[in-house]
Order: sequence, then structure tokens, then C-alpha cells
Amino acid sequence: HHHHHHHHHHQTTTKLHNQSLTNNKMTVNKTNSTKRGIPGSVGLANLGNSCYMNCILQCLVHVEPLTNYILSSKKKEQKEEEEEEEEEGEPSSLSSSFTKDINRTNPLGSGGKVAEAYASLIKAIWSGQHTFLSPQALKNTIATFAPQFQNTRQHDAQEFLSFLIDGLHEDLNRVSFSSSSSSSLSLSLSSSSSPTVTIIHDAKSIRGKGGKDPNNGGGGDDTLLACKTWAHHLLRNDSIIVDHFQGMQRTSLTCPRCKNQSIKFDVYSSISLTLKGRTDGRPICLYSCLQNFTGEEQLDDCNAWYCSNCKVNVNAIKCVKLWTVPNILVLHLNRFTFRSSKRRGGGMLQSKIEDVVDFPVDHLNMEPFVHGPKATSSNNDDGSGGSLNAAPIYKLVGIVEHSGETADSGHYTATVRNSRDCRFYKCNDSQIGDATDNLKGSGVYLLFYKRENKGECKWGGMDRIMMLGGGKKGTGGSAASSSSSYQPSPSILDSEGFTMVVGKKKKKKSVVLL
Repeated sequence: HHHHHHHHHHQTTTKLHNQSLTNNKMTVNKTNSTKRGIPGSVGLANLGNSCYMNCILQCLVHVEPLTNYILSSKKKEQKEEEEEEEEEGEPSSLSSSFTKDINRTNPLGSGGKVAEAYASLIKAIWSGQHTFLSPQALKNTIATFAPQFQNTRQHDAQEFLSFLIDGLHEDLNRVSFSSSSSSSLSLSLSSSSSPTVTIIHDAKSIRGKGGKDPNNGGGGDDTLLACKTWAHHLLRNDSIIVDHFQGMQRTSLTCPRCKNQSIKFDVYSSISLTLKGRTDGRPICLYSCLQNFTGEEQLDDCNAWYCSNCKVNVNAIKCVKLWTVPNILVLHLNRFTFRSSKRRGGGMLQSKIEDVVDFPVDHLNMEPFVHGPKATSSNNDDGSGGSLNAAPIYKLVGIVEHSGETADSGHYTATVRNSRDCRFYKCNDSQIGDATDNLKGSGVYLLFYKRENKGECKWGGMDRIMMLGGGKKGTGGSAASSSSSYQPSPSILDSEGFTMVVGKKKKKKSVVLL
């Protein structure tokens, strides 16, 4: 296979890395029975340029909320009658049983096939009985539903991740889609019957750092619009992925002439950070990438926005802020830029920014970037736990590294922290080596972070500030109905601004409240 010859010129920066590779070459091809594997750290066969898939799987293996959910499913089936007691458990028991959640009727899923293939691979990886596995069954299953992966070409690891996460989400979606409910689903999503939302805490006290603008009602409208957007999202999306991988970002467009503002919330499951190459050769700091992401930019004429107040198209100031951050935070360092070429018939050329990026390993503090509800480690509905705020501090789960010219060529590897023995391992397809002293690579492309246990929360903390009317919790059916009098101010629901921003970002799923 082509990946073998890569080892020699691939990341020759550390002696340790190369040693671990050659040591491993000896043992890998022997039969599995002679050597017991390390639970969670198992080589994955390269099925023909499939390192883009292997590196993503190696990181997801150590995403505890997802892995525990799959591994504990067997025990839970035997004890279904004891489920009431589970309610008061630790945050990791937020989810019901994996097997019970498999959705066979969701038209957007695979009838559960992707989730089941993924789960059987995860169980094998954690069994401790293998040093090496072939993920062929999972690849075939995914390719049935995402045909672009039905070949032996190299692909963009970030693209594969988003397809896999989306596939798992739809296969494990707790919203049922029986044939009779499909018509009522479209009804329930129409704005007339948008779900009633009760905001538990006082809106002003949790507005975070938002709402500096005088027209912005002091942040209360923000919180309400965020709650409505999330409630809308939950009508159609409720899964282990929504619980732990999804957050919301807030995009505002402000008219530079009259300061009229339009606000919109979008759900995300990873954050793409644009890298700006440095001329002095020093490493780029991850925090500065996050700052650039959440900064302001003035839109150019191509993206001009119609200000309903001034009645003309203006170059609006666009500002993106993170509203909530999920327990599992995936950061995508976009090293690839496209520019139109003067030669070769004027096509697009892809170039790569090779700068080293400095990233925290044990302590990524997202607090400066989060503008929505701060998670509180107390479950009191009256907000009395406010003083126990646990800041959004994250630890690194794993990184995906890329070497090569373009995202869909070259070679991918992963370096992951085993969630049981807490050691770092380098995963290069079928080979697993020690990576304790080799974390800073120039090719870091994706970063997987997990929120510290004491700050873990569902829906990035949204469940702490909202109660859904008639929701599953059984609380507040009647209390919630009084909330239907809450209406966001009309200036916020400026449909022009909404559609303009939606048009610009094709990939994000967004909810437009009409």
C-alpha cells in the first residue's frame, strides 16, 4: 500500500516517532493471538488511502460520552426496570440506552446500520483482544449512504468526520418518524406552532457579554431567540450527538450607518478556524485563531446587506460569537486556501499554510469566547447554584495531523490520549506508538477537546436555562403555556438579514424563524 513509503519522509522531526514506527513494524504482522492489545489503542488497517477515516475513528474512540453510551448499552438492557433510579446519576448517564435509541424509520438515517457498524468496531477496539483491526465493514456501510467514500481515493478528514457524525446523529435520533407523523412533523415546524419555551433564569442575568448595542434590548431578546432556535432544533433533532457535540453560534449584522442590527443563531458541531500564515515563522497561537473567528468583519459589496431602516444595501459589520460550547469541542484548522490562478485556464489553486499551531493540551479555557449561558455545576432550577459556575475548561482528546499538498491528498495520522490509561499514542493506520513527547506537529488539522467533568452539561448548558412546554421532563406543561406571550422584538427577526447570512454559509444547518 502507498502508506508504507510515507513513513520515511513523513514527519522526520522526532527520532522517537520514527523509532516507535520501526519497532511496531515487527510486531504488527504477527497473528493477534500472541499479543494482547491495549484497550482503546488498536491499529486500523489502511483499506487503500483510507487514513482519512482511520484518524477520525481513533479520535472518536476516546470521546467518552459517545463510547460510554455504546459500551454501557448491554448492561442497561438487562436492567431496564431500574431506569428511574438512573435519573439522579452523574452527568454521563444523561442518555438512554444506545440500542433503544436506534432509529429504524428516520428517512435521513441509514436505518441504524451506520450506528451499529460503528458500535461493533468500538466494542472490538475496547475489548483488549486486538492489536489490529480492519474497519472495512464500517467503511462499506458509510459508503452506502455517502457514496463519495465508495472508492480508494484520499478524502478530506474533516468532510468524513461531518458525514460520520451526521450519520450517527440521524441513526440515533430519538425523534420518531413513523409514516403517520411525517405530515405532522412539517406542521410542527411551521412558525405558527413554534414550541413554547420557558426561560428558567432571568434573561438579563445570563446574557454574558452580549448586547452592547443600545438597540439590543439588553440581551434578553438574545436569550429568547437562542432558546427559540434551540427549541426548534430539538423538534427534529434529539440524540447523543445533540447532547454532547452541538453548540450554537450567534451571528449579528449591523448597519454601519444607523446601527440597525439583525441577529441569527446557528447550530454547529465543529468550528472552522481560518489560519493566517505568519511571516516571522513563529507558531500561531490557537487562542488568536479563536479571537479572529469571533471578531468583526465588514462585508464587501458582493455580500451587501439590505438595511430595512436605511432602505439601501450597506456593507454591514458581521460579528460571529459562540453562544454555547458543547462537551465535545471539535476545532478544524483550515490550512487550505483557494485562489484563482492566472495560468492554466484560470482554475482554482489550493495552497496550504504549513505554520505550526500552538494549542493547549490540559487546559483550553473557552470562557472568553462564550457569550451564552455559563454552565453551573448545580442542578437547582431556581438558579441558586449560580456561584458554583464551572468555567468551560477543556482537555485535549486527540489531534488529526495532515502531511501533503491538499486536504484530499497526502497522508493523515492521529495522536490521541487514551481515555483509560491517559497516555498519548501516535496512530498511523495499523501502527500504534508512544507519543508522550511528540505532541506539537506542524500538520495539526483537527483538534478534539472534551469539557472537564465538573463542567459537563447537556446541550452546552441550554437545558439549564430553558424548559420545553409539554416536554419529556414532565415539568412545566401548564407553567410553560403562559410563556407564549414572550415574543422577540420584530427588529431582530429581520428576514432579509437572515436569508443573506444563510446564503453565505452553505454547509451549516440553520433555522430561520419567520
